[in-house]
Amino acid sequence: MPPNLSSRPSNQRRSDYMGKADIVARNIKFALTGEDKRNWFAGNPVATAIMDGASILFPVGETYFINAVVHFRDRVSDPKLLAEINGFQQQEGIHSREHRRYNNAIKAFGGDVDALEQNLRDEIARWDDSPEFKLAVTCAFEHFTAILADDLLAHPDFMAGAEPEFSRIWHWHAIEEAEHKSVAYDVWNIVKPKGLKGYLMRTRAMRLATRVFLQQTHNNAFTLLAARGEAATGRNIRRALYFGLVKPGTLRRQMGAYLSYYLPGFHPWQHDNRHLIEQRKDSYAAPITAAE
Repeated sequence: MPPNLSSRPSNQRRSDYMGKADIVARNIKFALTGEDKRNWFAGNPVATAIMDGASILFPVGETYFINAVVHFRDRVSDPKLLAEINGFQQQEGIHSREHRRYNNAIKAFGGDVDALEQNLRDEIARWDDSPEFKLAVTCAFEHFTAILADDLLAHPDFMAGAEPEFSRIWHWHAIEEAEHKSVAYDVWNIVKPKGLKGYLMRTRAMRLATRVFLQQTHNNAFTLLAARGEAATGRNIRRALYFGLVKPGTLRRQMGAYLSYYLPGFHPWQHDNRHLIEQRKDSYAAPITAAE
């Protein structure tokens, strides 16, 4: 479904979006090691490999995002946004740690996770390394993760039949991505190039993020499948497309939300999904004051 875009004008003040969600770092260590669970997603090897392939992106990605946002901390004077940057840094730091542990756990199922991570590092090394473009890329990936999180939280049946601890880590990650979804974008609005230049940089970064997320996740998934004894057959390719576009069909369901990013007056909280955060957040442990 398309997002509920605000009817307010494109010069919407940031203060009108402040306080949408508390950013709470939940220091949880998930128990993902042990028996072989290469088909943890309801016995579906393709769906499992897609989720595992996405997880491989996070330790490198989250570190990139933290650095991109924190670089501009001294340009921020708003105490609330400064506090949100701290919360963002804490959450993303723990996400990086837990997905590193997740990725170490799935190594036992087959697949050279370290080589797949290096593929992402090599990709990043080819990008424009200006601080502004790094932040624009971060905003783009944060929108991607926010809409995927929204879909997971909005559809309780998404992980029906999945191993409980894998379902738990993904729902935890989704809650926190939803909570901090506007932090990078709010910093961007302070430091971005003015006028058309800023808009073109932001949308160019989204095109890059879209290509990289889809290509890397696809490559990771099929590399993992091959290592787990599942060939890249036409049947498995069809199953991957079915997963993304039909059932659960996250890419199809979130197309409107994705395209909203290209609107000149876009802001992440134009789609207010606080009710989804509220429905799930009490399932997780108490917050901490700093990431480990």
